[in-house]
Amino acid sequence: MHSAPSWHRFLPPAPAPRFADAGDIVVERLSTLRPARRIDIPTWAESRHLSTISYQGLWSNSFAPYMIEPSRMATSRKYRAVVFIGPARSSKSESLVLNSIGHRIECAPADTMIVCQTQGSAKEFSEKKLGQMLRANPKLVARQGTGRGADNIYSKKFDGNMNLKISWPVIGSFSQNEYVLVVLTDRDRMPDDVDGEGDPLMLAMKRTQHAGSLGMAIEESSPGRLILVDDDWKAGTPHELPPCSGIYADYNLGTRGAFYWVCPSCGDPFRPEFDRLMWETKATPGESAKTVEMICPRGCCIGPDKKFVCNEAGIWLHETSNGDEVVEIDDSSVRDTDIASYRCEGPIAAMQSWEQLVLRYLQAKSTFDLTGDDTQLKATINLDQGRNYRPQVREVGDSISEDTLRALAERYPLKIVPASARFTTVQVDIQGNRFVVQVDAHGEGLERWLIDRFDLLMPPELAPGGQRDENGNPARALDPARYIEDWDVLPELLERVYPVENSEFGLMPVAMIVDSAGRPGVTRNAYRFLRKMQRKGLGKRVFLAKGSARLDDRARYVEPEKVLQQKGRKLADIKLVFVGTNKVKDEVVLALTRKEAGPGKYHLSEHLPAQVFSEMTAEVRTESGWERRKSGLANEAFDLAVYGAALVIILKGEKIDWANPPHWALPANENSFAVRQVPGSAKSTLVHSAPARGRRVRSQGIR
Repeated sequence: MHSAPSWHRFLPPAPAPRFADAGDIVVERLSTLRPARRIDIPTWAESRHLSTISYQGLWSNSFAPYMIEPSRMATSRKYRAVVFIGPARSSKSESLVLNSIGHRIECAPADTMIVCQTQGSAKEFSEKKLGQMLRANPKLVARQGTGRGADNIYSKKFDGNMNLKISWPVIGSFSQNEYVLVVLTDRDRMPDDVDGEGDPLMLAMKRTQHAGSLGMAIEESSPGRLILVDDDWKAGTPHELPPCSGIYADYNLGTRGAFYWVCPSCGDPFRPEFDRLMWETKATPGESAKTVEMICPRGCCIGPDKKFVCNEAGIWLHETSNGDEVVEIDDSSVRDTDIASYRCEGPIAAMQSWEQLVLRYLQAKSTFDLTGDDTQLKATINLDQGRNYRPQVREVGDSISEDTLRALAERYPLKIVPASARFTTVQVDIQGNRFVVQVDAHGEGLERWLIDRFDLLMPPELAPGGQRDENGNPARALDPARYIEDWDVLPELLERVYPVENSEFGLMPVAMIVDSAGRPGVTRNAYRFLRKMQRKGLGKRVFLAKGSARLDDRARYVEPEKVLQQKGRKLADIKLVFVGTNKVKDEVVLALTRKEAGPGKYHLSEHLPAQVFSEMTAEVRTESGWERRKSGLANEAFDLAVYGAALVIILKGEKIDWANPPHWALPANENSFAVRQVPGSAKSTLVHSAPARGRRVRSQGIR
């Protein structure tokens, strides 16, 4: 067969490509040959277009006038870094991050790196914030490269040989490449030590060092660290912040600038901080927040309507080198450092009203007072107020001392349920040769009393080696890790009756929670024990605990994802109470150190064994969480107090309407776990059954 003819052989040859024209190249690259525009960032920003859901138009420096000076210092030849601490909704990221990028692209092209807190946030910043700014500003888009690799998520190229990198805190970002500008955004959500190589700000400044006075590092963030200092710490200079990691530490290295208002009435300057907001206490947080005013140091009242005017007239003042005075940034006596640092608080934030600020605080404070959970309180202090959070537990010192607990101990009898209590719970810790047991009584508002503490030391008689000799002693000690049979001593705790003070009734425990961790073998036996209790119908009264310092929730009742270190295996037939130990320990300490009786108070009896007081104080609060004061120090009482609090959360005790409580939290004469002691007999009889749907009190008592 003949192949088809190749017709292209008869076509005329294609013309040779035209040589590049030098004139065209010059015209195309003319913009890159222009010298840098000698304008600062605030001046450039006024030509920037904004396109958001709520606003379309040009940037206005008057919207957040407190950002003008920090932005101006970002092109200073005197300072090598600008550090800014401020609340959310203050326009700090728009002013210091996006405006700095836009200024570089159009006015002074140079290699720039933006470091976000995580890879995910870097992607979001690139696609949403940076992408939105570029789309809204044609002049910036016109300067963006069009070649290969010019517009990726994490890297972009612009005229003037400018490379823009969007990264996150890994050492690869802070090595090899040099930049003229490095911006750290949301610093307090970054690690303090990047892959073991050092502090992010110091690494950023090192990457710009080659540029000399043109190099600049910018760092901005809302606070996000805990203040853990001695209670008697006091600032040595007007604007010094407490010793703390993260951006607080970087601020203290700088000029320590603070934003001042001038009182419209008396003319005195002062810092408009959250502590100067005052409001009337009304029936609801919303009503209270509507009465908020700012009070100057001389007592003048400044209404919310004056906020914009006061911001426009405000001024940044920085410390002097001797720390005795405050001056403007350009004063020759300003603190001698190469970092210009700034800090302001929530009341000046352009996009947040005082009413919102107070409302969120009062709501978070109410949640903390009712439940002891400070998650919302920490968030509003960090983000809305612009301050680092000081854990409430720190109000009583580094931790609590044994002497303090003994001084607070009360003279009430053990093994007796106080008359005002409504239900009891049992907590069990597992040690090598014993079960450690604590029993709590709970009243309205979850007031709590520790009413019993004892150890279970002997295995059941029917367990291997459990047979008693003539003196009543078994052949071996109890061994929870080795013998599943030894766990049979626990169910009888659910039947133990504690008499109610000044009453013919007694209360059986509503539920029991048992630690599931310990020596090898403990976890396996704990799960086997729980399954056995479920088969006996006690699954609603027996719980297993698993503590975790990294858990965000205080208590979560879910299936375990990993069992006996077998990854990928999930059990659906059991659930564990996962306990956020750091948060709950904070709550326990606050409850122990409350002096007055009432909701949330945790009472200790002076008749408790001595080790309870030492175990309750065996740990100290550090920035990373609660840790033992020294290795090997016993802390069983503290752990059991935590498990008891977590158990009540899982039982939904915090949601009880005490005017109409569940049957297991009624007064003793109506309680489904109440028993009447038979005179002259050790026997007891149930006073009331649970409601019909939970008639079997032993198995379904808390339904």
